[in-house]
Amino acid sequence: MLLAVSAGCGSTRSTGVTTNSGSASISTGGATSGTTAKALPLQGLCFSPFLNTAPSDSTSVSPDTIAGLLSKISPCTYGIRTFSATGIGQTIVSQARSNNLLVAAGCDLSTDPAYNEKEVQALVALCGTGQVDIAVVGEEALYFNYVSEQQLVNYIQRVKATGVTTTTSDTWGELIGHPAVTAGCDVVLANMFPYWEGQDIKVAIPYLDSCYNKVRQANLFKQIMVETGWPSAGETKGAAVASQDNATRFLSRFTSWAAAHNVKYYYFEAFDEPWKATHEGQVGAHWGIWDNAGVMKPGMSQVVGTR
Repeated sequence: MLLAVSAGCGSTRSTGVTTNSGSASISTGGATSGTTAKALPLQGLCFSPFLNTAPSDSTSVSPDTIAGLLSKISPCTYGIRTFSATGIGQTIVSQARSNNLLVAAGCDLSTDPAYNEKEVQALVALCGTGQVDIAVVGEEALYFNYVSEQQLVNYIQRVKATGVTTTTSDTWGELIGHPAVTAGCDVVLANMFPYWEGQDIKVAIPYLDSCYNKVRQANLFKQIMVETGWPSAGETKGAAVASQDNATRFLSRFTSWAAAHNVKYYYFEAFDEPWKATHEGQVGAHWGIWDNAGVMKPGMSQVVGTR
């Protein structure tokens, strides 16, 4: 097996929250590590099994490896989010269900229409199995100009026809700038990463709160969900410093904010993926709550509880 013996989650039990509410004042105080809040299970985790290989070599990731990774995180979260519906994406969904996890199943989109068609068809098929709670069509497909607004709307409508709650995931600014896309979604899933926007950790949560409220004002009658995270190592971006202390602090403050506002989220991400350093710089390899050996990072067990 791939995994090492690791530190576990905390022991606090809690129920998940799924609906939106108004804004409240945000505190940036607290201990240096930001772990003063009670440890809670995470509402959702972004999950990828490519800890020691790239997606292009997905055949090297066995069902046993996936099962081991999911069994490690399942006590600590109510659900997962995936990013591809083909290949092992189908195995991840079925095994997540076996671990009593809710599933937000994603399909990947690119500039290749033939590739997109395979992914969309696979997501439609997955929705037909009854194992998918939310379908996520594409990841930042607008931000990276993989598809046009109308192409994305068409893909969303095809998946939505299955009857499964359907959305796309993109940066909060792109979603505000493409109201036709959010109008076609059942819920809105907005990526809000203060690190990538160069925000100091001290103001990261107030900044995220302002982004959330902008998206909320643009979509008054829809549930707004958030994807976010903070890296534990890598390059500094503007005032944003990637460090373990900041990663723990951000997780603690974000989960407290989400609980106070009843905001559903998927935290990025479960495990480190070293292959991403090739595309995103060294920081790309360090977004996990667990490292790529399956060991929970220092301080995280003070924040992450069990369900």
